[in-house]
Amino acid sequence: MASLLSLGERVHRARRIGTVFGRIYLGIKANQFVARSLRPPDMRERWSRFNRQSARSIFDVAVELRGMILKGCQFLGARADVLPPEYVEVLSRLQDRVPPRSFPAVRRVLEHDFGAPLEDVYESFGEHPIASASLAQVHEAVLHGGRRVAVKVQYPEIAALVKSDLANLRTLFRAVGALERDVDLMPLVDELGTHVPRELDFENEGRNAETVAKMFAHRDDVRVPEIVWEHTTRRVLTMEFMEGIKITDVEALAAAGVDPQQVVQLLVDAYAVQVFQHGFFHADPHPGNLLVQPDGPRLVMLDFGLSKDLPATFREGVVRFAGAMIQEDAEGMVQAFLDLGFETRDGSDDSLVEVARFALEFARRVRERTSGDPRLFERWNQELPELVRQNPVVRIPSHVVLMGRALGLLSGVSRSLGARIDLLRAVLPYVMGVTPTPAP
Repeated sequence: MASLLSLGERVHRARRIGTVFGRIYLGIKANQFVARSLRPPDMRERWSRFNRQSARSIFDVAVELRGMILKGCQFLGARADVLPPEYVEVLSRLQDRVPPRSFPAVRRVLEHDFGAPLEDVYESFGEHPIASASLAQVHEAVLHGGRRVAVKVQYPEIAALVKSDLANLRTLFRAVGALERDVDLMPLVDELGTHVPRELDFENEGRNAETVAKMFAHRDDVRVPEIVWEHTTRRVLTMEFMEGIKITDVEALAAAGVDPQQVVQLLVDAYAVQVFQHGFFHADPHPGNLLVQPDGPRLVMLDFGLSKDLPATFREGVVRFAGAMIQEDAEGMVQAFLDLGFETRDGSDDSLVEVARFALEFARRVRERTSGDPRLFERWNQELPELVRQNPVVRIPSHVVLMGRALGLLSGVSRSLGARIDLLRAVLPYVMGVTPTPAP
């Protein structure tokens, strides 16, 4: 059952996308002219207002068109290395703005993919979703035999939307690149074109979940839902149903008697294991994908559609970077940046030297603190992208960007739970190849 977009739908989507981004482009040029010619003293405030208005326009069109545009804007909401902070602030709210589809549409996908009536596949199936996102929604169900499961069902038209919207974005961004030689947005579209189709393959998501589950198979404090393969297709993912408290629900955690310090320590440990021991990690770590079970506590990780393989040399690059930072060796840090995949358009190292100097200053701030302060890492995530935007010859590899996003989550959760943890001290043993013993 392939849902195809009509010519009218494709034209409408292309027109809406082109109109919104065209207006933003013209507004950018107008503000650049004002800044160069008139140099008003409040230019910074003007840019901030313009950026926020533009972000709201993009937000509105993403909610209207949904599909690939919504997913792409959610992705951009985490790209502080590319967009000004006003865009990141507004677009990051899209995670919670996805209305569900009707149950008849969900039933049609299920019955088409399984080739049987819904009642033959599941003993019972909840008509109202328990979660909805940009590409799919999740329903609670019970298999014949009584096993309780969660069923993730892809929206029927989403594959056609992804194909159409990617083509629209490629055309639009090529036009921007032709007009603005210093602006290259194609890597963003290429990244979306790589990641989103993978997220549409739920069989691949199931394999990703099993990969992470094996990492923690010997542990009782990190859990990943078991995949029910006989009820899984490329568009339907059936998995073990897991209860839990949303990791940022401070009141519920407190009512359950959960120690927030343990939760944060467990979260940091889980990501250090994935990144530094196995080189593969859950790369969409927003709070809706992380639950806490009070007994233990246990961390439950959900939604592995976006998971990331790290380059084989990643840990070695981090070790070289850390060593150069400790020695305050800016040249060594530049080489480590290159080893980690940072790029410059003109091949010179000047812009990376600036990033290295920034990192050295950050390290000095850390050493001045007697204990770990998550706000330092939040400032890192804010200030480093600003430095990169000011010097656009730098390109940060996607795996480093996703790592930064994960680091931002760790520090944000730590702050929201009122916990304090020395992230550098917690992660360093894994970086150096030493496996700590998990706390009981």
